[in-house]
Amino acid sequence: MQAVPRLVITLVLFFTAVGCVRRDGRNADCEWPAENSYHAPTPRHLSADAEFAEDLSIRYADTHYGLRTPGFISGEVYEAARNRCMAALFQKVAEEHEVSIQQVARSLGHNRGYIDFAEIVPFVVLYVFAAAAVARVVWKRYPPSENGWQPGIAMALFFSLALAVGGTMMGEVWFWFAEGYRMGNSHMSYRANRLFWVRHRAELFLGAVVIMWLALAEAARHVQSRNLT
Repeated sequence: MQAVPRLVITLVLFFTAVGCVRRDGRNADCEWPAENSYHAPTPRHLSADAEFAEDLSIRYADTHYGLRTPGFISGEVYEAARNRCMAALFQKVAEEHEVSIQQVARSLGHNRGYIDFAEIVPFVVLYVFAAAAVARVVWKRYPPSENGWQPGIAMALFFSLALAVGGTMMGEVWFWFAEGYRMGNSHMSYRANRLFWVRHRAELFLGAVVIMWLALAEAARHVQSRNLT
């Protein structure tokens, strides 16, 4: 078990090194900072630039038209200012890379499979170890040799559903935290709808149930093997 913290730390460090949004040139004035060196307009780079432009537009709207600012009038005015700034920044990106503004806009939110992978892996690892620990407790508390298999299976069903529900909820919180940290901006706004966890809640819930039952089956196998020896 001592290897678990080291593994999680390694995964977190890996996550922080993958896909971080540009830190240089951040501003709340809807200004596009030119890149210091040339980057080819690959799909991944265009996606990163579009994401940075989107973040700058949200910072601009939050600062000048946000709910707790003197410039706040209404949500519609806030959204219009954000969209106006984003369109202007997309135009800057398009000019910088000599591509169309439509190409920049289409790249937003795409080519981030490696980012989703880096964000989900640390939580899945923690969930697997949690499921294994709960499975051991279930069979220790309801040993088949004393109570038969029925009580343990009933509790296994309860804990598999409870842990899957809790894990799915906590996983979404983790994704919000991880993405906010990656972006350097805790205000996710509508960007939260693009998060992998938000778009695949049902599949992830079913996956959490399967992981728990695999852990329960493995723990039961160990219990049975000990009883036979």
